[in-house]
Amino acid sequence: MNLLAIDSSTLRSALALSVEGRDGPLLAYPEAGPRHGRLLVPTIRGLLDRGGLEPGHLGAVAVGLGPGSFTGLRVGVTAAKVLAYAVGCPVVGLSSLEALARGVPAEELRVEVAVDAQRGDLFSASFRRDDPGGPLLRQGPDRIVPAGAWAESLPEGALVVCPTPEKLGAVLPGHARLVPGDRAGPDGAVLLEMAAEAIALGRFADPWSLEPTYLRRSAAEEKRDARAASRP
Repeated sequence: MNLLAIDSSTLRSALALSVEGRDGPLLAYPEAGPRHGRLLVPTIRGLLDRGGLEPGHLGAVAVGLGPGSFTGLRVGVTAAKVLAYAVGCPVVGLSSLEALARGVPAEELRVEVAVDAQRGDLFSASFRRDDPGGPLLRQGPDRIVPAGAWAESLPEGALVVCPTPEKLGAVLPGHARLVPGDRAGPDGAVLLEMAAEAIALGRFADPWSLEPTYLRRSAAEEKRDARAASRP
């Protein structure tokens, strides 16, 4: 199956294309920054060209649902939904935080993922392995927590994955081990692996109802509601 995977939940997007009959995936990481969403569609087109494919040759499209950047998620999820609908292929939703966790070395037993949620908060998820090399097990749902509370609950020995480690600032405890920022972004090969697992289990989504995992309303939406509530 020809499979395209997309994640634009952080300031560095990751795209990956698995071409049937070809060894190894084709990977692309558009330039990081607040405007990376504009590069997403041209990068998808470039990946398909490199693989010798037309959009209609895709067997499925997978996309990271977040949580993460509101704008990035809207761009990525919309692109995946439109593409899947246009070519008539299934779409699969993935946890962006789990994808970040699965990018760390397999010998790590405790993995904590933290993504900047603005306003002093973090999107967070916890994972563990019972043995080195064993499966990575989720320890509860994705959540949004104040950065200070997250730091206080950080277990000893855990490896922290944060795409923007500078955002953790002074809250990061001294015992924390941190993945370097340039290696803490989404990995295209991991996205393809997660997508293949979901497809094998038949976990397809409805393109019309698939939505990002925001966990809270955007700042713009909250300001709009506050203005509306203050009107006489």
